[in-house]
Amino acid sequence: MQIKIAISTLCLIGASSLAFAQQRQGPPAAPTAVKPVEADAKPVSYEITKSVTKHTATLHGVSIPYTATAGQIPLRNEAGEVECRMFYVSYTKGETEDESRPVTIAFNGGPGSATLWLHMGALGPKRAPMNDDGSLPKPPYTPVNNDESWLDFTDMVCVDAPAAGYSRVMKHELGTKFFGVREDIAAFTEFVKGWLKEHHRWRSPVFIAGESYGGIRGSGLCSSLFDSGVAVSGFVSISGTSNYLTLSNLRGNDATYTGFLPSMAACAWYHKKVSHEKYKDIGEFVTEVRKWTDNVYGPALSLGDSLTDAQRDQVATKLAFYLGLTKKYCLGSNLKVTEFAYFRELLRDEGLTIGRYDGRLIGKDETHVGQMSLGDPSDQAVNAPFITSINDYLERDLGIKTDMPYLTYGAVRPWKEPEGSYAETASDLSKLLLRNPHFRVLYCCGYYDLACPLNATHFTVNHMGLDSATRAHVSFKYYPAGHMMYIEKGSRKTFHDDVAAFEADTLK
Repeated sequence: MQIKIAISTLCLIGASSLAFAQQRQGPPAAPTAVKPVEADAKPVSYEITKSVTKHTATLHGVSIPYTATAGQIPLRNEAGEVECRMFYVSYTKGETEDESRPVTIAFNGGPGSATLWLHMGALGPKRAPMNDDGSLPKPPYTPVNNDESWLDFTDMVCVDAPAAGYSRVMKHELGTKFFGVREDIAAFTEFVKGWLKEHHRWRSPVFIAGESYGGIRGSGLCSSLFDSGVAVSGFVSISGTSNYLTLSNLRGNDATYTGFLPSMAACAWYHKKVSHEKYKDIGEFVTEVRKWTDNVYGPALSLGDSLTDAQRDQVATKLAFYLGLTKKYCLGSNLKVTEFAYFRELLRDEGLTIGRYDGRLIGKDETHVGQMSLGDPSDQAVNAPFITSINDYLERDLGIKTDMPYLTYGAVRPWKEPEGSYAETASDLSKLLLRNPHFRVLYCCGYYDLACPLNATHFTVNHMGLDSATRAHVSFKYYPAGHMMYIEKGSRKTFHDDVAAFEADTLK
């Protein structure tokens, strides 16, 4: 999940991410993690002994034997010295590696997030227990069988970013070599090549799947791998962003408001602030709002202060209707309602706050005034079930023995981004799509995602300079859920089926 940010960097979840991300300079921002103790009376080893275990999963009534391998790929400098160890868990069908099967390499974002969210939410044979609607279940939390694991159609590698999970940078001063947009892409490039070499999978079709900030990483990684001789078959962007332009609130940048509006309207519909009698289907409603946003709202914002009073009044009327707010509020916000204000404003009269990662989920606050809340209820719904489950699973099922803590978020600040511009890798993805006619991209978007909203993704793709034939290699799927669409039972199955079809179609 997602989905967090950091935003000057983003991507996943964290109780403190909401306040941090209000800067909205990138995707959802991960909270700053406590740095692991590097030295003590008894130094903790950063190296984990590889664990290979045999299991059987029952998916859709079919028994599937598989091998789980948990280990680290060392990243070395030119002198051969190990500077970082990247932890992964891979799942391969059968007793031995089958080079004919595709392999999907997956990660979350942050930057600095471990990959427990995708691992224990959608991909792996076991998942964290969640209520069917994605809300917080009653403790204690024990991993459950994942009927929607991707193991039936692809082998998988869930990898933790440097300094997150069980991945570690060997020395504190080496952080600058890994903590940055381009540095991070370079590290993942070396990891993928190292994994393919160690597992003898050079002949296998390779797919990349990245969530949230994983959109930035994944877009750049696919291009970087192609440049280094590994042609990725396809990229699955899961609630991902590849251009911080759409998430920044700098003056004069209207892309953020046009990007977030349809998703905020979707939340208004879900909470019945918009008539379900008139709009019975969320998909049809969002399509209408997107058309109005692109054809009316966006052009109106571009006029800025030159907008006439009559025009401003007309836009405010429709904006208030779609967002479930008062016209007075929309006029008072100068027609620019930020998602952070919206978290509290939509259900303020009920004293409730909606979630950033999932606008369906709600939380209570002590007071009903102001903009700040006690935290993101959608963030708080997943933390305990997922963190408990990944620690229990790695120890009990995979037999990993280490004194290191599994870091949900790594201390990756400061994070290096391009000077004088937005962090973006949409240009990398565009270049690859134009160069490799066999490469395909699938964007998976939740309607109620207020961290990396779907219309922002469309904006990015619409500005990638693709001709119509190449644009046909890019597809979209939508889910009645949030940033982590897979925590909702129905969406988890649809998500599985969509990715399975995408990989199969790509390989035809």
